Amino acid sequence: MVEIHVSNEDGKTALDGNSVVWSNGDKMLVFSENDTNGKIFRLFDGAGSSNATFLGEEPAAGAGHYFAAYPSTASYNGASRFNYTMPDEVEYTEGSFAVGSNPMLSGTKEVFDGSFTMKNLCGVMKLRLKGGFQLARLELTFDSPVSGPGHTYRGNNTITMDGNSAADKKVAMVCSSPVQLQQDTFTDFYFVLPPADYDGFSIKAIHPEGGFSIKEVESSFNITRSQITTLEGTVPTPALTARPKLQVWSFNVACQKNDDNSSWGAAHHWDVRQDGIYAFFNTQNPDIIGVQECEYRQRLDILSNTTGYSAYGLGTDYGHESTGGEGNWLNKLLGTYKDYNTDSSNAIFYKTSKFTALEQGTFWLSDHPSEVGSDNGHNCSWIKFRWNENGYVFYFFNTHFTAHYSDEAYAARLAEASVLYDQIAAINTGHLPMIITGDFNESASDLCNPAKGDARWSDYYFARNQDGKTSKTSFPTSDNGFDTTCSGFTSIYSSGTCSGNRSNLDHIIYRYWYEDSKHGLQPGSFGTDFNPYAGVTYISDHWPITATLIFDFQ
Repeated sequence: MVEIHVSNEDGKTALDGNSVVWSNGDKMLVFSENDTNGKIFRLFDGAGSSNATFLGEEPAAGAGHYFAAYPSTASYNGASRFNYTMPDEVEYTEGSFAVGSNPMLSGTKEVFDGSFTMKNLCGVMKLRLKGGFQLARLELTFDSPVSGPGHTYRGNNTITMDGNSAADKKVAMVCSSPVQLQQDTFTDFYFVLPPADYDGFSIKAIHPEGGFSIKEVESSFNITRSQITTLEGTVPTPALTARPKLQVWSFNVACQKNDDNSSWGAAHHWDVRQDGIYAFFNTQNPDIIGVQECEYRQRLDILSNTTGYSAYGLGTDYGHESTGGEGNWLNKLLGTYKDYNTDSSNAIFYKTSKFTALEQGTFWLSDHPSEVGSDNGHNCSWIKFRWNENGYVFYFFNTHFTAHYSDEAYAARLAEASVLYDQIAAINTGHLPMIITGDFNESASDLCNPAKGDARWSDYYFARNQDGKTSKTSFPTSDNGFDTTCSGFTSIYSSGTCSGNRSNLDHIIYRYWYEDSKHGLQPGSFGTDFNPYAGVTYISDHWPITATLIFDFQ
């Protein structure tokens, strides 16, 4: 490892009074003409000042020159061109521009002597705003490109933008905590912009509740390399709009094959219960519902007796989503015939008029999540949805953990809790809002208990109260065992009492305020549906549970 000493020569974007300053976590790339991949150098000392020390591996030596480029996403073509990407979204940083948003390049050096002097390639717009309301996001639209790909050349100090699409002419600033605009004093927002003459721009100011206002800036202005251009204005208060609410359901419908393989009475067989389940769907009309123990033949029955739904979820044992089977009479005799119709799934039903499935998949809750049928067939279905009316994008997961209370079952759920957490994190790399439904066969407190589940589930929220975290035991009943009696429930969301074979095994889990205010979910009401449907008291050995989740803007 070698160290380099870096200074910022240009001082007129001085955000500490003198110069552009380095920040903790800053990284740059050092290139030579024999090493166009570059070597990463990380800030070692000097955060908060214009002179700093970086540590990294020296690039390959040889004839030619050395260059340092910031940020570390820059690239060099080995001849004379350096490529940069101007961000289309930055974090609000009080008194400064966002870390990594100000591209810089050093002058060429024929000898690697451990020192570089950086030059700004852009200028800064200091946007001073008044307004008298809370601000969660600013979106600026210009008449020329300000984000996306750009480049400069050796010996040149100015970035040239390469794109010209509508997206390239926009940049947004996200306030992870809403910023209060004042009526009488200005609040400053710093945007790094390519040097150019601009014929005005528009400001879209978005409130944390989702409303927005637009202000047009019609005067021309110039952004000069390494200088600050100050603009001032008052933005109108956003017209607040109702935030969209999504009613989510989770429901273990109970496998049809239990009719033959359990002690259930005939009153609980599928041919009796199915009319009640159809009536539940057609009465409650769920937007999205995760169902467990839903055989493919049951799915077809539900879809044939309801309107407007599609469903996805691979069979737990065979990983199919189809009718038919695999094998012959000998397989049937030996009990190895693969009957896809009777294979259970954790299917997700959704209204096709409201949602578009962008991506979907299934993984198994085992050490080999892509191995069909592993973990005794316990899996999780997921869909990445787009909400058609507002464009919101979110993930929906639906799962079913191992049942029973033997030592083996406890060990299985302990492992399943960690696999589920890790797989969801691996899929939702964009940190979009996510909703998880399922029959977990344990309480929420057990799911978050490292001895029975995984403590990381405490990062999530459980739909049952406004806080979502204060108590993980105060749930209405969900598992009824076909013999639980309840009274006092005048509606799904009202209170009452239950007695009999009851427990709280089904959960709706979600994550909101994941990183910043553009990725928002907030809790609404939660309840258990104890209602009979079509004269059927118990439409399953579980009651459906539901939660209303409120979406903040994205």
